Amino acid sequence: MSFILRFSFFLLLFAIPVLSEDSKELSVSNLPVNGKSEIFLIEKSGDVFNIKNLSEKFSGDNRDPYLFFQNNSPAVVWVNKHKGVQSLIIYSNRKFTQYILDLPFDVSAPVIEEDASGRLLLLIPSPSGIFYSFLKEGILHFESVFKFPSFFITAKKDKDWIIWISWAGFDGNDWEIYLTKWDGSSFGSIERITNNNFQDIEPSLSLEPLDIIWKIYRDGRFIIKSMRDSIEKEGKEESFEMDMNSLIAFGDSITYGMVDYKPEAEGYVPRLERLLKAEYSEKLKVLNKGIPGEDTVAGLSRIENVIKQDPSRYILIMEGTNDVWHYPAWFTALNLEEMIKISISYKMKPLIANIIPKAFWAEFLNPRIEEINQFIIQIAGKYKIPLVDQFNAFMSYPEEKGGWRALYSGHNHPNEEGYQLMAEVWFNTISKLPRFKQKEKEGRNGKSKSDKFNFGVEIQK
Repeated sequence: MSFILRFSFFLLLFAIPVLSEDSKELSVSNLPVNGKSEIFLIEKSGDVFNIKNLSEKFSGDNRDPYLFFQNNSPAVVWVNKHKGVQSLIIYSNRKFTQYILDLPFDVSAPVIEEDASGRLLLLIPSPSGIFYSFLKEGILHFESVFKFPSFFITAKKDKDWIIWISWAGFDGNDWEIYLTKWDGSSFGSIERITNNNFQDIEPSLSLEPLDIIWKIYRDGRFIIKSMRDSIEKEGKEESFEMDMNSLIAFGDSITYGMVDYKPEAEGYVPRLERLLKAEYSEKLKVLNKGIPGEDTVAGLSRIENVIKQDPSRYILIMEGTNDVWHYPAWFTALNLEEMIKISISYKMKPLIANIIPKAFWAEFLNPRIEEINQFIIQIAGKYKIPLVDQFNAFMSYPEEKGGWRALYSGHNHPNEEGYQLMAEVWFNTISKLPRFKQKEKEGRNGKSKSDKFNFGVEIQK
């Protein structure tokens, strides 16, 4: 297979095809090339591909392309971020237009649809609702509809040119699906489609008849549901007895402990448990609740069930590395904050770790990781919980030992040396908790490390 064919196949893995009126398949894709994020427009006619790099003249981070049609011709909008300045780039009629954005949030996932009067309606999700404007020459003037955090906007026109709009909105407890329409002059009333205790995301619209299909994440797994199906509301279970000697390690594949996909390798969880047992008590245990490939939506959907199954005194939360491919930092932060709130509601003691750097496509992904980590610092401060600084532990790894890249087994996961470092960073933070500091003090006073401290009884501090 030639390089062009391999590259074309790789692009198609990250592209969603749309059938144009002349039966050509059109799609857009976002991929890093030579350390720079690029936007590609892909046209497929039969077995022939025509691939155009739209963003090669635009420096910085190009992301979140959206394919739409203007006057029946394909057009693309995407977000550009360069030297702290956010903008939208529009490619239409073989011309580029750039709109500088002055918005107080990380702009992502824009959607554009043409209405009956030929105007282009722009919709942008945000932590403060949906911002909208019409594309005109010069500065965009934004207004907002729906005042709660919003993401996963989808829009589609019916035969009467009414634009139907669906999205996931956060109601203060979880993500729910909403629906409204733009009739050319105003938005219709907002209809709440779901009302449950699950995470409802990624709606997809179909018309004539109108229907919405979306994902429901429950306990870390998802099912596909339709607007025509009903969902029963789930009640809370009775209170439970907490294991005071147990710590839950909650996260994705890095918590799970993947090392080059070798099942016999050890991650940070068993290493941390050995450190705690050796220093404090054989009664202590660290439960591995990591799920490979998980993002924070799936994590938020299962954390309560994990707590109910294994009620523990402490929960160690480290998640978000899989979000950097798809979601803005504020979206990840909202899900992490909800995990903290749920943990506290069950009277647990949460600790939160920031995200380690990526060794794969580092120039492209690590700036996004640093954005998420800034939010994680704020969450730790807001709830006065320990912040476990894994990111800087990796970045400060000595150059004479190979630097931070020497801590990885492959593109995404640490090697066993990297996991040992993570275990030690977790251990150092845990040892400063009041319960463990009390144990340390007894040791310094010359008394036995086990004769005055019972790890089966909680010490309130």
